Amino acid sequence: MSRLGVLYALTDKELAELCARPEAERYDYMLEEFEERLFGTPRSCALDKAWYGIQLCLGGGKWRETNRTPLNILVGGEFLVDTENEIITLKDHIWVKDIAYWLCHFSLAEQVRQNFPKITDTADLPPYVTDLDYLLESCAGITPFYDNADKEHLQVIFTVDL
Repeated sequence: MSRLGVLYALTDKELAELCARPEAERYDYMLEEFEERLFGTPRSCALDKAWYGIQLCLGGGKWRETNRTPLNILVGGEFLVDTENEIITLKDHIWVKDIAYWLCHFSLAEQVRQNFPKITDTADLPPYVTDLDYLLESCAGITPFYDNADKEHLQVIFTVDL
C-alpha cells in the first residue's frame, strides 16, 4: 500500500490513448506509457503520500472532492479509474485553466497552513498527513506544474495506487 500520488499533464492524443483502454487496464497503461517517460519532467508533479494531507487541507480539514476549485486540484475531476487499489482522475482543459488561475491568485501553501490544524484534530491519521513541513514541501511543485500544463494546453490526470 504505497499511496503515492502523482499529477501528469497529457496531450489530447495521450489522453485518448489512455481512455481507449478498458478501465481495468488504464492504471497499468499509465505506468508503462506515462510514468516512465514523464516522471521527473515538467509534465509531472510527484506528491508522494502528501497528496492525502493536502486534499484534507483543501477541504478545510475534511475529505471532500468536487469539481470546484480548489477542491479539484488533486483528486477531483472525472474518474477514469476508481477501484479499491487505484485511482486516476482527469482535469480537462477548462479545469486546468481554472486551477492555474486559482493557484496564480491564491497561495496553496497558505491554504495548507491555515487548514492544517483542522486535520491534526482528526484521530488515527498516518504521520505523513500530520507533518506540516512535509505537506508544504510536497505542494511546492503544484503551482508551476499547473502553470506549465495551462500554457502547453495539456489536460491533467491525478494518479494514486491505494
